[in-house]
Amino acid sequence: MQSTLIVDSREKRSTIAAQLSHHGYSVQTKKLPVGDYWLPGKFIIERKEANDFVSSIMNAHLFNQAECLASHDDQPFIILEGNLDEIYSSINPESVAGAISALLIIYGISIVPSPGIDTSVRLIGRMIEHATQGLGYEIPLRTNKPKYDGAAALYLVEGLPGVGPEMARKLINHFGSPANVFAADADELRKVNGVGPKTIACIHAALNTVPTTIRTTK
Repeated sequence: MQSTLIVDSREKRSTIAAQLSHHGYSVQTKKLPVGDYWLPGKFIIERKEANDFVSSIMNAHLFNQAECLASHDDQPFIILEGNLDEIYSSINPESVAGAISALLIIYGISIVPSPGIDTSVRLIGRMIEHATQGLGYEIPLRTNKPKYDGAAALYLVEGLPGVGPEMARKLINHFGSPANVFAADADELRKVNGVGPKTIACIHAALNTVPTTIRTTK
């Protein structure tokens, strides 16, 4: 069942709700106490055009909104639409930078840039899909896996924390195979030139970690 995006009634003039509905997304319009677009249980979005963003810094309204967004149960975002550099205003550019930094660092609100309405529609649509369905596939943490055996062995050992290309070669040359490297105890690892207590601790911690959660993008 498709999740319904709640759109603030004051956003109807932006045409975003109509476009999302046209693209097949379930949209409901009503007055929201905070934000412009809300996918319950997932995220809340405040959309701001560049000139409105600057004005809200100058009249301090931005931080009232930020407080409400940051206090919301769902993940907060601001879609910043347009180019701030094209806004002619008496505001100091440092004030704009400071406001963006405060939103990111103090309030924990992600800022999503958008050049215009069409991009905003695509962004919100993708956010709905990813929030409800994931990506549909897993993103590999390591790419370009080697085909031949020597490179494959180095690839495996280089995946250990604190082990770079040179150290991986030393470990493979010393132990003969990745399996032997992974099975080596502290005394055996210490015999390899350049492997110190910190590296050994990192290797064993990684090999013995039992993850409590594993992020999935599928």
